[in-house]
Amino acid sequence: LEIRLASGLTLDSQINVQKGEEELDDGTKSPSRHAAPTFGMSRITWQQKKVKLQLYAVYSSEVSYQDLAQEERGKTEIYAADANGDPYSPGWSTLNLKGSYQLSPAISLNLGLENITDQRYRPYSSGIAAAGRNFIISLRALI
Repeated sequence: LEIRLASGLTLDSQINVQKGEEELDDGTKSPSRHAAPTFGMSRITWQQKKVKLQLYAVYSSEVSYQDLAQEERGKTEIYAADANGDPYSPGWSTLNLKGSYQLSPAISLNLGLENITDQRYRPYSSGIAAAGRNFIISLRALI
């Protein structure tokens, strides 16, 4: 979804919803471990001539113990524990800011501040925590 709010100002949002189940060796059904939780990104972009600014949020919904695939329920080391002590994947969101300046038709300077609120989170089924607040600076050249 993309909405033009004014000249040079747009709002867009993307969401991904996956559902699935698999049949286990014993014939029972379980949520599919390869179906990611609902996730998405929403951003507002301002662009005028050589300058582009984006404020955006990236988010992912919770996967409760009941909705975890059978194969994932035993991986207590990569999931948080709910109030009952059962593993689950908490929902999370990050707020981010990026900007770019077009130095020439072939070169741009890019700056970013990701995870502004310094949220500690793990993407679904990952044993590695994502990056905290971080800064990005890059120079991009087209050749």
